[in-house]
Amino acid sequence: MSEKLITGAEFSRFLEARGVSDDCPTCGAKESMSISVNDPDESLEGEAPAVRMVRRLEDNPARGYGEFLQACMNCGFLRYFRDIEVLAFLDKGGDNG
Repeated sequence: MSEKLITGAEFSRFLEARGVSDDCPTCGAKESMSISVNDPDESLEGEAPAVRMVRRLEDNPARGYGEFLQACMNCGFLRYFRDIEVLAFLDKGGDNG
């Protein structure tokens, strides 16, 4: 499983190319879905790494999957995007295909 760091800006580019709305599907708040990034000092801006949850299989820790996270700033709704699609998109140069 690749441990490559993906920035919030790169993940945002993936979401935009795939037509994913920033509106919350649960509470309906407009433009409330935020990409979670690891930037405790808030100094990295668009270069902060996106939060990536990596889940390992208990019986085989070398296998598993990863997810990138978005959260609604209004109601707290969470949604995850499987990392393999994000990584493939970026490996292809961020093409919409």
